[in-house]
Amino acid sequence: MPEASIYVYIWVMQKDVVNKIREFNRFYTSIIGATNNHILESPYSLSEVRVMFEIFNCPNITAREIKEIVQVDEGYLSRLIAKLAKQNIVTRVKSEKDSRASTLTLSKKGKEIFLKLNKRSSDVVSEIIQHLDKTEQKELILLFSKIKMLLTKNKHTNGQ
Repeated sequence: MPEASIYVYIWVMQKDVVNKIREFNRFYTSIIGATNNHILESPYSLSEVRVMFEIFNCPNITAREIKEIVQVDEGYLSRLIAKLAKQNIVTRVKSEKDSRASTLTLSKKGKEIFLKLNKRSSDVVSEIIQHLDKTEQKELILLFSKIKMLLTKNKHTNGQ
């Protein structure tokens, strides 16, 4: 096979891999209902619920820590947190460690909203996998673990 043909073959294979991943992403986001502007038939976006999740699971987290976890634009995250604070879902308190930063917690209202959405999310996943037997469910989890490992392996070995 001439050298140019090898490069074309590699390019076609790479393009096919990218297309297959994008195809799966479209499938999965549709199946979990993430293609709507609002998630789980709520008035909240996926990003808003994800921020609530991070705050619920790590009370007194800072916006900078959320930014590092979620990998979202700082300006967008700031506007999102301001919106949730205005709705009395998130409370901000100046950090004792760094007066330039605020720690974030969910208000009582925020916890109630998050817990309701979290349960609804679990119910949706249970519904999606209800037709799988226990062996198939374990296989699915192993495949998820394998995907996660493959997509993050270079990030961990390159110090990123």
